[in-house]
Amino acid sequence: MNKKTIITALLALVAITGLAQTTFDTEEGCLNVVDFSFEQGIGEYGDRCLSANYTHERFINAQFSIGAGVGYSHHKTYKYSAIPVFLSSHYFFLDKRFSPFVNLRVGGFAMFNAKNVGTNEKFSLSKDKQSFSLYISPSIGVKMHITPNIGVLASMSDEAYLIKAFDTSRNDYRSKLIHSLGVNIGVCFQIKGW
Repeated sequence: MNKKTIITALLALVAITGLAQTTFDTEEGCLNVVDFSFEQGIGEYGDRCLSANYTHERFINAQFSIGAGVGYSHHKTYKYSAIPVFLSSHYFFLDKRFSPFVNLRVGGFAMFNAKNVGTNEKFSLSKDKQSFSLYISPSIGVKMHITPNIGVLASMSDEAYLIKAFDTSRNDYRSKLIHSLGVNIGVCFQIKGW
């Protein structure tokens, strides 16, 4: 190999590496995330569940985005399914190919297919509906871009659902924030023109 070929190859490598170091083009303005999670209950009344979520966010700047999302989760211990609808925000600590981030989701959820209702046993749900079903999920993780417009996210989250469940110590149904510690894997991508 001659010197010109080596220099050309090195310059091309530097240009490609520089391109891969940047995050999404904030001029295009959006971040879309599809993630799946397996959660293990924490605390005495915690619940195991599987969930999937879709989030669409607009970039405020190169590191901060805010938007909304919808999901689906199946709760094994309490035997119900939920569809959370939430506001979401990501903050990426670095505008690089690899970056740690924090995420917060806050909203409400609709419960359906509840099977363990009114049995007056631990992990039983009340027959009475709550006035508001709160959903909250803070998480921390890392993002790695495969291309400038497609990346992979991995995170740990604390998913919490406010439900009216049987409290064995009080022998009555009480509103409880049920927590689950989740391991999340997702894909983030940019749709041109959104």
